[in-house]
Amino acid sequence: MRQVSRAVLWGSTCLGLAAAMPMPSANAEDKFDGRWSGALVTKSGTCDPVYHGAVQVTNSIVHIPVVSSGFSGQVSPDGSVIVRGLLGENHGIVSGRLSGNSGGGTWRARLQNKDCSGVWSAQRQ
Repeated sequence: MRQVSRAVLWGSTCLGLAAAMPMPSANAEDKFDGRWSGALVTKSGTCDPVYHGAVQVTNSIVHIPVVSSGFSGQVSPDGSVIVRGLLGENHGIVSGRLSGNSGGGTWRARLQNKDCSGVWSAQRQ
């Protein structure tokens, strides 16, 4: 059960990281700040078929409310997103691009000794 919980947490976190979407702001460097939600869809591997989640982006830095450490992510001024995560033996990367109120990209991870990958999409909440 603990390994399943880690996988769910990791999947939710990856999803949340992928969901970092733009929000209007007066400053160009934080135009992506806000709360976003999205979905990670597994295309290869035996991970769960879909993970759903949300994150907060502040000053273009991705924050995961339920995770205090092990993840680092950023949204660049041009909308590029990259987030890396490490949680015990689980690790992964999410990358892609944001534009307007939506975005998407790809992800790959090693969860519970399984390699998985897929696509993500996100919408502004």
